[in-house]
Amino acid sequence: MAGLGVAGCHHGDEHPGTYQGIVELEERALGFPVGGRLREVKVDEGDAVAADQLLAALDDRLEQTARQASAHEASAARAQAELVRAGARQEEIRALAAEVEAARAAEDLAKTNLEREARLLSAGATTRAAVDQLAGRQRAASAERRAAEQKLRSLRGGARAQEVEGAEARAGAAAAGENLASQRVDLYHLHAPVAGVVLDVVARSGEVVAAGGPVVVIADPTHPYADVFVPEGEVTRVAVGQPAGVEVDGEPRRMRGVVEHIARRTEFTPRFIFSESERPNLVVRVRIRIDDPEQRLRAGIPAFVTLGGAR
Repeated sequence: MAGLGVAGCHHGDEHPGTYQGIVELEERALGFPVGGRLREVKVDEGDAVAADQLLAALDDRLEQTARQASAHEASAARAQAELVRAGARQEEIRALAAEVEAARAAEDLAKTNLEREARLLSAGATTRAAVDQLAGRQRAASAERRAAEQKLRSLRGGARAQEVEGAEARAGAAAAGENLASQRVDLYHLHAPVAGVVLDVVARSGEVVAAGGPVVVIADPTHPYADVFVPEGEVTRVAVGQPAGVEVDGEPRRMRGVVEHIARRTEFTPRFIFSESERPNLVVRVRIRIDDPEQRLRAGIPAFVTLGGAR
């Protein structure tokens, strides 16, 4: 597509047939999602930063303590779940089996004493109360023996499915709590979402910042943009993705760009571009994203754009 021109957009005779705009950087004002006291700011204005680089950190001592507590709880819950799944140890089974044998012996002794006392009662050599007392002891010994046997059977059979599920659910809940505590600690660390340059440091170490308040402002200087203003009668010849050529004063080479966005509404021509007689014209704002890997451009300088391809 041939380059589109606008009368009155000239910069003297140096940039005929171009649309004029101002180079801008995509600024990102970064802050913490939580409030707190700044422990450290690790960058200064003008520093180049890499994507995911740590920029600043809040005092997170309380959150670190909470995370450690959650980690201990999760570890204990996992150990308990493993213990339930593993079942009883052989030592525990043997010890309980010995208790069962002792309970049986106690029951046999109580039965023998009761039988002997019953014979004495028949011979008139003892009292009914003595027999009744030994009968109670025999019933108690029998109950203790049955309880020990039931406990031994349960121990040998291992944990029930419901017990295993319950232990695993408690372990899962504890692990989720540990993960949540770790995520909260992460909120106290501010990382660069993209590579760029620090434009401003708004807050310093020791200051208290509110949640969402700006701490560091960064921008990607390799991809600035310029908004140009196309008369409404010509905007139908502009399309997103269309190549563009960008010229700036002091740069001998024309830079490459691409149409990134076309506004959905018209506006009047900005004061800094046209003469007073042309300002009432209705235009459409078109954003040109510029490829500047060498970072030659600076924000605020005029840009002159030819749509339809760079020469």
